[in-house]
Amino acid sequence: MDNNQSIINVRLAIHGEDGRSESVGDIVAFLRRSMGLVGLVFLLLMAGCDSSSKQRASDNTDAETNLVDSDQDSQSDASSDSVTTQRMAFVNEVRPKVEAFCGDCHAMPRPTSSTKEMWVEEVNQGFALYGESGRNDLVVPDYNDVLKFFQFQAPAEIKLPSSIENYPKAKLGLVESAVRMPGNRPPGVTNVRWIDLGIGDSPSLVYCDIGTGMVKAYWPGDPQGQPKRLATLLQPVHTEPCDLNQDGLTDLIVADIGEFNAEDSQLGRIVWLKREAESESFEKIVIRDELSRVADVQAGDFDGDGDADLLVGVFGWRKTGQILMLTNQGLNDDGVPQFEEQVIDDRHGAVNVPCIDLNQDGHLDFVALLSQEHELVEAYLNDGKANFTRQRIWSAPDPAYGSSGIELVDMDGDGDQDILLTNGDSFDRGAKPYHGVQWLENDGGYPYIHHPVCEMPGVLNATAVDIDDDGDQDIVAVALLAGNDFQTLAQRPTSSVVLLEQVATGEFKRFQMEPQQPNHLSVEAGDFNQDGKMDVAVGVFLRSGGIDQPDLLLWSRK
Repeated sequence: MDNNQSIINVRLAIHGEDGRSESVGDIVAFLRRSMGLVGLVFLLLMAGCDSSSKQRASDNTDAETNLVDSDQDSQSDASSDSVTTQRMAFVNEVRPKVEAFCGDCHAMPRPTSSTKEMWVEEVNQGFALYGESGRNDLVVPDYNDVLKFFQFQAPAEIKLPSSIENYPKAKLGLVESAVRMPGNRPPGVTNVRWIDLGIGDSPSLVYCDIGTGMVKAYWPGDPQGQPKRLATLLQPVHTEPCDLNQDGLTDLIVADIGEFNAEDSQLGRIVWLKREAESESFEKIVIRDELSRVADVQAGDFDGDGDADLLVGVFGWRKTGQILMLTNQGLNDDGVPQFEEQVIDDRHGAVNVPCIDLNQDGHLDFVALLSQEHELVEAYLNDGKANFTRQRIWSAPDPAYGSSGIELVDMDGDGDQDILLTNGDSFDRGAKPYHGVQWLENDGGYPYIHHPVCEMPGVLNATAVDIDDDGDQDIVAVALLAGNDFQTLAQRPTSSVVLLEQVATGEFKRFQMEPQQPNHLSVEAGDFNQDGKMDVAVGVFLRSGGIDQPDLLLWSRK
């Protein structure tokens, strides 16, 4: 079955040969039987789509729907105006039905967020996912109407703004150096933390590398030193210091995602790296396995009994994902903590779950960034017994916003915790002009006040740091792009590591720390060389090639 015929058959499956609508369950059953269309739909659900799928989408759009007209048709201006008027009249006519269906469980998608060509896959995906959800409570609009609604308002191509170009170089006397553990695999650094492990004379840069599966540590104060392997896991993506067994030694709790690529797998784990007494080694103990893509684990006393519980952000994918609380029940005879598990939130897409007493009532709360279609930031307020009440901090304006990370920080110096947010996940839908760094200002109520700071396609992480010693918080942000987006921006005078210097409250000047190498997932700041000045570490992330590339790039102040 060719792809054009697949689209025709999908319409027949949806509307029936006599025009009657079938159930969405029937539609999904048909999609499963039609391998050509299933390939088209589910390729989008993987990270990105290749050029051949884009061409098939274009063929389907032009040949079957006749919705994407050339911008250079040889028609008169009057005729063009007439077509535009007719299309907008149609859009306004079907808008209530489309918005009721497509905006029911998340923000209504903005037609301008994808190209006309891409909306074929997007609409197919939307119908398929609704059917997979098992819901039947919505009025399902006509497939053609939905596709036309988005395509009539979509651009032919996504253009990235010129404002991301030609940043001046940072002039803070920054000296760049590189850190690399020798090996035969490219670095895949997903997380960098400045942690005092109680080893050596200073804290160390503890980082996760999914290229090797290792958790490593590097002591910048030792110029002759090499990174040290602390443990080898599957695909570690986040570490947090803790003392899980209360022996006075610093342990690490690790989020092991198990499967980095988008899958509903059950390979994710929570791993305790227990510091061994009288040793600089760590014992690997799996606290919980058979989870779907664990993105974050935080330790804290959520029930007020004096020991460390675990808060777990399970990103998952389509059918899996949740936020879990593992309440510490004490040590067993082997000295391993035992936990009682409860689901705090059954939604997928948890990226970060940082902990803090947000309302200063003496109980440990947390904030969660949920991506996927949710694209929101929420506060979870604790009653002291690990029962949580949710408060909406901020909702993104589009389900394809690409939320990628948060950090809790007092950006404006008023004594409360704001949120530094990045949205630059480009692996499903490519780089977007609205990708960037955002500041969510805590003014004492909900929701927080949103302030855009900087456009930055592909930005995946940012950290606040007073890099210029003037008493306020600046920002360092890093980007990760792949495929065509990488090549496109590498040919433009763009920056992959950006310094945002705060010159007045909420006002930032942009400077370049690294040009045109968007290979970064993580960034950390600290006084690495203990000279009283703040430094910056950035992880290098490559999925292929580059076995001679460094694990970390360091920028130190003179």
